[in-house]
Amino acid sequence: MAESDKNGEDKCEMRDTVDKKKQEWKLLMEDPKLTWEEKVVEVLHIVRCRGFTEYNHKLLRSLPTRFHTHNIAFFDLDKESKLGRGPPVKKALASSEYWRMMDSVNVIAIKVTESDVSYPISIFGTVLARDVYDYRCIYLFRRGRDDAQIITSPEDTLLLTGPNRALAASDNIYFEFHLKIKGDEGVDKDFSKGLLEHSTICYTKQPMTLSLESLLSTIEFVYTPVPCAVEASVAVSIKGLVSSKFSGKVTAWTSGDDENKIILYDSEVKGTNRALGPGGSIDLTRRFVAVKLDDTLVLNVSVSEGDHHEEAELFELVVGHDDDEEECIRQQGPYELQVKVVWTAGLEESWRRSSRSLPAMLV
Repeated sequence: MAESDKNGEDKCEMRDTVDKKKQEWKLLMEDPKLTWEEKVVEVLHIVRCRGFTEYNHKLLRSLPTRFHTHNIAFFDLDKESKLGRGPPVKKALASSEYWRMMDSVNVIAIKVTESDVSYPISIFGTVLARDVYDYRCIYLFRRGRDDAQIITSPEDTLLLTGPNRALAASDNIYFEFHLKIKGDEGVDKDFSKGLLEHSTICYTKQPMTLSLESLLSTIEFVYTPVPCAVEASVAVSIKGLVSSKFSGKVTAWTSGDDENKIILYDSEVKGTNRALGPGGSIDLTRRFVAVKLDDTLVLNVSVSEGDHHEEAELFELVVGHDDDEEECIRQQGPYELQVKVVWTAGLEESWRRSSRSLPAMLV
């Protein structure tokens, strides 16, 4: 398509959008059921939404790139969620609170399946989630320009560091993308920007895949629903290594879903902290897994020295939640593996904000 034709289509599309917005404002201002104050708040919401509505050249229409489902007139879109994990599992079960356990999801992988820029590419920016508890930012990926991740092929995945608690799937979950490519001489390019939404009624496939087409890329977001979820927070230590650095991989899955594996640590990914901490502790990239109440957590740990990956020792542990804390020690060859899992319940507690307690206008 010629550049002039493309620009002409863009201008037509923008005029249509402006005309639609004018009609919306007219209907809003003439609505007799709203007070003047309510109309002002609605107008502020519309103005804020327009600020992050952009034309998507891949989809040929204008779309909002950030959360906008509720009124955001006075809502801080950049504030991070401070909500912690739920109460200990045994306490929840003993008090018959299990019936209030939330459904959740596990994020499996985020891939750059298509790039308009040739590989390798250096990606930085953010991918975050928002759930019904408070709709604040829960970061899944966050890297600055000086810490950009190098992607060499469509098979590479972004190195995820979150979430740090169960994502509540009792209502829709929103995923925001704002990724950039690190350019030469300080000239960076927007690579992916947009919003994806998990619907509560979409539980038909394992895993589920959402695609975001925007700017210079197509991003594939892979995740699995977890009904009636408990939260597993994992810590891993390894002893017996000659080196002070860990070379290996830590992978997790659940007994009810052994096909969709979650990478908690991979020393092969550039930028991963390989230095062992006190007692041989490994600085896991991710520490959290949502597990169905009736399932157990399975951990696979691969340990090798230097570059001799073909001689790696493999550990596999199955950890249940009979207690609030489970500790496992396994000796194999020269290595001693120590795993600690803390179990909490993803409850709709009174100290957690649910969809029923959210005001019409988020604050």
